[in-house]
Amino acid sequence: MKTKNIIIVVSIVINCVLITYVFWKESHLREIYSGLSFGLQGDLVQLESTIDYQVDNKWYDENTVLEKIEDVTEGIHQLMVTGKNAGMITKSQENDLWTLYKYFANFPTFTGFPNTKLDNDGINELIQLGDDLRSAGWGTNVGYSGDWESFSMKIKDLTN
Repeated sequence: MKTKNIIIVVSIVINCVLITYVFWKESHLREIYSGLSFGLQGDLVQLESTIDYQVDNKWYDENTVLEKIEDVTEGIHQLMVTGKNAGMITKSQENDLWTLYKYFANFPTFTGFPNTKLDNDGINELIQLGDDLRSAGWGTNVGYSGDWESFSMKIKDLTN
């Protein structure tokens, strides 16, 4: 009887430790995922800043803007894949990310070679993108939040 009670107590303690560990890991995964979303927002701010810099310097090197657009699309992809693999992305969040991805798919892409020359229409589209990013809340010296609701609202502002 005494041995049976000891086994039950040890079993309960081990189960409590395992449950605590699972909840701690899940919380840690949520922090990592939140950090990825914050990183994507940082890429959007850098894109706006890069566009602004190119405007100030008469589009000396438009390839840097195209590289930043690629960084943004890679960040969106990484956020979607990580969210799906970890089971942490909701359907609404996935739809937000797809909307943002489709929005950026309309812009020129970086070929990997620093030889892309944009015409005036392409440059004007990118200038408008910079203005749209800033008005949505992603710009230099404009604060942004790491919570998903704020991120979702900014995506809607940018893509509408």
